[in-house]
Amino acid sequence: MLEPLKASCRRSMHALARDRRGTIALLVAFLTPVLLGVAGLSVDVGRAYVAKRQLQDATQAAALAGAAALAAPGATASTATTRVDAWRSANAPSGLTVSASTTTASCDSTTSDLPPCTATMPNVVTVSQSASVPTHFLKVLGKASFGLAATAAAAKAGGELVPQNVMFVFDLTGSMHVPDTCTIPSRPRPTKIQCALYAVQEMLKVMPTASNKVGLMFFPGIGGNWSPTARSCATKPDAIPYLTPGIKYQIRTALDDTYNDGAGTLVDDSPTIVAVGNYPRHPGCLEQSSASSVNSYGAEVIAKAQNALPVEPGVRNVIVFVSDGNYNAWAAGLNERTDKVPNQCAQAVEAAGNATRAGTTVYSVAWGAPNAGCPRDTTYTPCTAMKAIASDATRFYSTTSDCQISGSANTVGQLAEVLGAIRRTMTKPRLLAVQ
Repeated sequence: MLEPLKASCRRSMHALARDRRGTIALLVAFLTPVLLGVAGLSVDVGRAYVAKRQLQDATQAAALAGAAALAAPGATASTATTRVDAWRSANAPSGLTVSASTTTASCDSTTSDLPPCTATMPNVVTVSQSASVPTHFLKVLGKASFGLAATAAAAKAGGELVPQNVMFVFDLTGSMHVPDTCTIPSRPRPTKIQCALYAVQEMLKVMPTASNKVGLMFFPGIGGNWSPTARSCATKPDAIPYLTPGIKYQIRTALDDTYNDGAGTLVDDSPTIVAVGNYPRHPGCLEQSSASSVNSYGAEVIAKAQNALPVEPGVRNVIVFVSDGNYNAWAAGLNERTDKVPNQCAQAVEAAGNATRAGTTVYSVAWGAPNAGCPRDTTYTPCTAMKAIASDATRFYSTTSDCQISGSANTVGQLAEVLGAIRRTMTKPRLLAVQ
């Protein structure tokens, strides 16, 4: 009795072991939660990655907005923070909950090609933001959200140059032909005008011709058009009294965009380079002397510079005015306009103010401007006149510490250094770091 029963049990067990019906169902029941978890993880992690990119882009844009605000006249760290907060409020990334945001303004003096700065005049804005993005599938595993963080820093300038028309205006009266202390290749004892021309050469090497056109003016004015197009230089017409009908200040009559080859090399045959030179290869035609008996008068040339700059949508007009600021022409040098003899420094300030109000950015470079002078002026000295000629305090530069705006971060040094610093301010905000 027992043996047949045992045999029957063995046959039943073997049959059960060989039966595969329902195995797939068991595997599916076991693996479904795993597969759903993997799919959920992929979906939620993918959403988190996209959200991280959104947060980073928003943080960069906020930093650039703050940096642009920092570049405005009279801007402070508080100004930048206000702009960042306004930008964030108007451009909140969708699908994210920003839990914290901090904005700091600082002075970066180690990164190359940034505007100068001090502890009270920062040049960089840093924005840090924290956010979270909710999960969908991973909630069942206890992961309700992902935490995200992003940081970006931007300088107020030093990025791509904005399109602009730039008119350089130089004082070439007699005092500019005396020796100076700047360093120029193959010029052991350069004159002040050679120092000025070398500074322009260095600036033109790095200004992109695709977005920048330049012009050149000098004073005293001359009695006819002067357009040297060859390095032999046409004879420069003699200087004539200011305010003479038909007086000319500008070399050529058009702005030029052929001054460099796009790789940092000046183009010798460019009309601009013919005028300013390319040291040590060849001198510039502007080294020719003009009669200086008419002395200095700045108001007319500033007005002429403003009138020569075309108004073009999306293009900024700039005047870079380099002078010692000591305007002291007699009536004979002003075409007998006795009404223009008094307050000549004030007249130059008024002309520059008119240009600024018309939308032109006026950079004023006080080249050795003394703190005494303007003998027929009751309001200004040469130094204070040059300060007032600038569109705002951030656009004023000086080659001597004796004539400087208190607290200014702008470079004091040789003219090439000053113009280099000016060039950097003619740029858009620059993104520095992304984390």
